[in-house]
Amino acid sequence: MALASPLALLGTADAQSQTASPGETAAPAQPLVLLLDGLGVYVESDLIGVSALTRPLAEQGFRTRTDSHLMLKTKGVVPDVIVGHSMGGETALRYAGELARAGYKPPLVITIDAAPAPPACTVPRCINIAGPGFARVRGAENVSAWAAGAQFRNHAQLPTHPAVQQIILKETASWMAAWRAQRQTLARSDRKPAKPAAAGRAPAAAAPSPSSPSTSTWTVPGWSVPGWTVPSWPGLSRQGG
Repeated sequence: MALASPLALLGTADAQSQTASPGETAAPAQPLVLLLDGLGVYVESDLIGVSALTRPLAEQGFRTRTDSHLMLKTKGVVPDVIVGHSMGGETALRYAGELARAGYKPPLVITIDAAPAPPACTVPRCINIAGPGFARVRGAENVSAWAAGAQFRNHAQLPTHPAVQQIILKETASWMAAWRAQRQTLARSDRKPAKPAAAGRAPAAAAPSPSSPSTSTWTVPGWSVPGWTVPSWPGLSRQGG
């Protein structure tokens, strides 16, 4: 039996997920990062998988939820950022696309060795950090893990390598800075008093309606050519000139 899509169970998410309907305006909370580990990793640990990012992300101001690629604990959450390793990376790309198609704000997606068959990135920004032998993600910014400094690290070790974590935390820090700047801009606009209407100024005229075809009689232009007379077409009257 096929597993239901995590998004299909959006209404069954637990209270901690703080989900919202598309277009719904809710009180702003700390942004949420969904951390999806690959096959065989189901526990939070500072030593294994992307769950090791929980503490540094909290220091940046994020809430975090951790799960495996099956999303058995986090069905229906609506994250701002998804970080996935291995099969968790493939799930991250697919789930981000589902959220966007359902009308939710597309999350930032960061994948590490997304496998086994990662789909294309269908949201505005994806970063794929890959070691030798792992696929590039179409539409994503693909970063070589070895070129970034994680040489001679195997697939399981990449999420906890300092060079890989630095790439991830740089992206999340940039996202958080933009989010806070937007919050400050909105707060200033809410405090700005409404501009009073100028005294004695006439109300603005209503936008003109689309013009209708003229039903008035066409008139002959007021010019003449020597030796030329106006033809006597039926129904034509010369006016002016």
